[in-house]
Amino acid sequence: MLHLIFQRHHIPPDAMFNKDDNVKRFMYASMMLQLEEEEKARKEEQRAARRMKP
Repeated sequence: MLHLIFQRHHIPPDAMFNKDDNVKRFMYASMMLQLEEEEKARKEEQRAARRMKP
């Protein structure tokens, strides 16, 4: 998870570790929500693509 936060938002690990625990929890929860939404969209696209095949 920390890797994704670094990659996508350019927040280095040391900056993340120095944040208040509540802020870290929020950031992790926010990233999890984003990943879940992306996975849902990916599955919907796959289903739509299967329906389009003859």
